[in-house]
Amino acid sequence: MVSSFNDIRKISETDFRDSIKRTWRAIVPVGSLEQHGAHLPVSTDSLIAEYIATVIAEKIPSFVLPVISYGVSFEHMPMFNLSLRNSTLSSVLHDLCISLVENGIKHILLLNSHHGNVGVLQYIAQSLYGKVPSSTGIYTINYWHLMQRDFDHAGEVETSLVLAIAPDLVRMDRAQPNLKKLSKSKVAYSSITNNPGSFMNITGNGVWGDPRIATAQKGRMLIEEIVKNLSQTIVELENNNTIGSNTVD
Repeated sequence: MVSSFNDIRKISETDFRDSIKRTWRAIVPVGSLEQHGAHLPVSTDSLIAEYIATVIAEKIPSFVLPVISYGVSFEHMPMFNLSLRNSTLSSVLHDLCISLVENGIKHILLLNSHHGNVGVLQYIAQSLYGKVPSSTGIYTINYWHLMQRDFDHAGEVETSLVLAIAPDLVRMDRAQPNLKKLSKSKVAYSSITNNPGSFMNITGNGVWGDPRIATAQKGRMLIEEIVKNLSQTIVELENNNTIGSNTVD
């Protein structure tokens, strides 16, 4: 019998059926494949989502599914992005949740690490209403809501996280901040970056923030904060299936 639920790909049918007696929880990391400046891998969002999910599963027993690496990233055109349409990502997550429920899962956490996915993920629970048992909990959490620091893109925060998770994939010698002056408004960030091709225009180089001041130590501290807050949030959500619009109740 496996000692952890950290990778559902590595367990057998027998292991799964035995493990589900102890937990009915599954975590689906959702990321993207898109440019993250010259210094970070295009898999940055997926790396972060998968790592946080794995750490959480060690603290709160959960089945962790393979990360969904393709997101909605058209804002990064013409820079590198491998994007799905909103409807495609929605259909994939919708069908996956139904399949998980059919296999006995009662609580599903969609752990998102890419801003462009927010519009899709916030409506998954609504799309599943009436298609899964009323006791099923479908939760969407954006990891950046679990930390005090402002979210960035390939800046200090994301670079620090990847330095803590996969330092061999970071090229700090290539790191540079955004080339254009950025709006400090979070509303502006959310609105402007919904437009295809907008990110290069508003940043000048595809970076939002300053990665030069990132460190692995900062990344480890951020991960500790995120995991602590996420653990508490999962407990709260599962104790009250009426919390938030992202819950099927």
